[in-house]
Amino acid sequence: MVAGMPRMLADIVRTIVASQDDLEFAGEADGIAGIARAAKGAEPDVVILGGARSVSKAEYDSLLYTWPRVRIVAIAPDGRHAAFHELRPHVTQLGEISPATLIAALRGRQEHLA
Repeated sequence: MVAGMPRMLADIVRTIVASQDDLEFAGEADGIAGIARAAKGAEPDVVILGGARSVSKAEYDSLLYTWPRVRIVAIAPDGRHAAFHELRPHVTQLGEISPATLIAALRGRQEHLA
């Protein structure tokens, strides 16, 4: 699904997706606010946001917490750069536990772990 991008960029993305046998274009939404309506029936795996305006971190977070399995590709307004957003659990193995390792973990200092 694409959302919030200029027509030319949306057409380019649609062409790229259509060129892949294992990808399916799920639709288009009018900006981040329109994704909720458009995604109800489509249930996209990836939403590609693009170009037209900047999207706040709160808007990304809202989308990801509403659909935790959705991944977002955010294309910059110039169409040249992109970022990948996802909500996922993360595990860091602590290895053999010791008082120092426990304190480092509690403080979130990963460079002292494992």
